[in-house]
Amino acid sequence: MPERILIMGLNWIGDAVMSMPAVQACRAENPDAEIALLIKPYLKPLWEMHAVPDAVFTLGKMGETVAKIRAEKFNRALILPNSFRSALIPFLAGIPERAGLKGDHRRLMLTEVVPLSSGHQSNEYFPILAPKFAGKHELPELTVPPVKIPLPGKYAVFMPGAARGASKMWPLKRFEELSRKLLAETGLNLVFAGGTGDAPACAELAGILGDRAQNMAGKTGLKEWAGLLKGAEIAVANDSGGMHLAAAVGTPVVGIYGITDPGKTGPLAEKYRVIQHSTVRGRDIARNSEEAVKALESISAEEVFTAVCELLGK
Repeated sequence: MPERILIMGLNWIGDAVMSMPAVQACRAENPDAEIALLIKPYLKPLWEMHAVPDAVFTLGKMGETVAKIRAEKFNRALILPNSFRSALIPFLAGIPERAGLKGDHRRLMLTEVVPLSSGHQSNEYFPILAPKFAGKHELPELTVPPVKIPLPGKYAVFMPGAARGASKMWPLKRFEELSRKLLAETGLNLVFAGGTGDAPACAELAGILGDRAQNMAGKTGLKEWAGLLKGAEIAVANDSGGMHLAAAVGTPVVGIYGITDPGKTGPLAEKYRVIQHSTVRGRDIARNSEEAVKALESISAEEVFTAVCELLGK
């Protein structure tokens, strides 16, 4: 029988995308294995677009999840999140080999403790998933369904939201300035995208920009959002899941950074630009960091538009 591997997946869109190169390497290192992922329900559509998983399981109540995983009789659990719960589930499910990082008081639940890698966040997952392939990164690969856009012609996608709040959000007034420049100086239409929480701001922007702007934020599932980005000429986003999703589908993307570190969480893409003024860079920042807000406010619409034009070849 083939080896059965369970990957305990990450909880955010951006983190999930950044783990994809290592997941792909895991398949290359284990070509005959049956590989499954266990993830939060809202991320299931994302992984259904990825070629590696033979099965995608979703987290539920602890007892139900443990029973479900125990019945699958996995040989190995490869644990990406650095949380107690993510190690507890495969431990209670009786998976004999369990590899992951040491943190959060979970050492005794692991059979193999993996060292933390330096550099880009995507590097951290290779020692857990595919140690032989460390340093041999491929870009994320997704098979994306086509999406019909309610605007004719070519379009750009702007994503002004960020789950982390103000500390990662370029001011809406700057997005408005950038939108007006794009509509005035290119032939592109404009689509705003994001989650439900981004919908009010996106609807406000689309409403003041006229017939060539459309709000799709909160109106798409993950697969439709990916398809929307796949069809775009370019995307502009904060350091967010939307930025990483745009990179994963191969769309040129401009990422706007305050004080988070693009060396750690930059887009995994062939064509991208990062705009950042701050020399202070960290991985974990407060939701309402004044330093981050000031750094974001210092970025002008003009310089982001210049980056957009460079990627478009204009």
